[in-house]
Amino acid sequence: MPSSKTRIAIIGGGVAGLVVARHTAAKLDTYSLTLFEQTDGVGGTWVYTNETEVDRHGLPVHSSMYKNLRTNLPREIMQIPDFPMKQDEGPSFVHHSVIRQYLRDYAKHFNLYPHIKLNTLIKHVEPETLRNGQTVWMVTYEDLESKVETTKTFDAVVLCNGHHTVGHIPRIPGIESFPGGSIHSHQYRVPEVYARKKVCILGASWSGIDVTMEVSQYAEKIYLSHNLPKLVEAKMPKNVEQRPGIQSIQGNTFVFNDGSTAEVDDFIYCTGYNFTYPFMSTKVEMRTDDNHVEPIYKHLIHIDYPNLFLMGLPRLVIPFPMFHVQAQYILGVLEGRVKLPSPEQMREEYETEKEALLNQGIPLRHIIKLKERQWAYYDEIAAAANTSSFPPVIRKIYEYSNRMRQLDFTTYKNYQYRIIDDESFVVCYCKPC
Repeated sequence: MPSSKTRIAIIGGGVAGLVVARHTAAKLDTYSLTLFEQTDGVGGTWVYTNETEVDRHGLPVHSSMYKNLRTNLPREIMQIPDFPMKQDEGPSFVHHSVIRQYLRDYAKHFNLYPHIKLNTLIKHVEPETLRNGQTVWMVTYEDLESKVETTKTFDAVVLCNGHHTVGHIPRIPGIESFPGGSIHSHQYRVPEVYARKKVCILGASWSGIDVTMEVSQYAEKIYLSHNLPKLVEAKMPKNVEQRPGIQSIQGNTFVFNDGSTAEVDDFIYCTGYNFTYPFMSTKVEMRTDDNHVEPIYKHLIHIDYPNLFLMGLPRLVIPFPMFHVQAQYILGVLEGRVKLPSPEQMREEYETEKEALLNQGIPLRHIIKLKERQWAYYDEIAAAANTSSFPPVIRKIYEYSNRMRQLDFTTYKNYQYRIIDDESFVVCYCKPC
């Protein structure tokens, strides 16, 4: 290396990007870093905007925040371990504006702003092999204000571009005949626009249920269409009716998989998101079909390019603290403290694990949903990076709050959690305002 410092490009100024920047910026004698963010502020998907299609630069709106969204994890386990959230009274499930401010405070506290290029669009990321066999990265970016394009060389790239921007839209026969309004939850902002309408909502995961509960306060009728186990009817608003998945659409008539039909005015897809890396060179093999990114080792490292890292792939995890551990693992790899197997061994290990999960009946698109596997994952990468994993109380609160959600998804966000020590917590119910 002719340069004495390792040059790191971080793409995206959401939580993952900020956490990687925080750990890199703590070692400025070792690293020089640049964080690229295409909007005018940090926070990623936590930055609410009324815009739903394109921003002022004509780029697709990044955020999927809707106006009334509250977190689906308690702040006590959601917070980044080395930067506790302020403890206010009231429920632990806070409004998205609280998280946005928290992330701004985090960036300020760790003095990250000098390393951040705002209003900067990544156009292209290209690997280049030097004569000594080392791979460097040519990163081309555009200043969206001046329209000036620049290419710079980096020794490592960390992709933190977020995964809640490009909505997954399943193909439904006859959808082109539907004359009503049709959006993905990415474009959903406020429930009032559905007043006195008959609405079909497809998908009953986190956003599907959240949007259903909101829209039901205004809509005449909601058909919640999904293929998950039936939700407890007693917890549903009276104007919500569950139906199986959609078989076809004929004009305003939706035909469901059980043969039943419904007349619908508006349609909302709550069907998840696609992974996209539109700036990545075709030299880099990356498959993103079926909501699964490969070839990636430990949900983090590109097997063919061990200086290319992808943050934020796992689902059904506790993301902010996970990023905190992942960032330290990344630096361990770059500093040689974490010894990676050869690319051949990494690929073999990856394929063996994938095969084992598929044999357990886990579909390819659900491999990223770690659920119970998340705890072993945190412990493994924390041990390799020689840093702390999650104390037991984090898992206890996570599992308790999940149980409360399963018991009653209409009230689980009204609880307040308080951590006593590494093992114990207390919880109380807060009456909604």
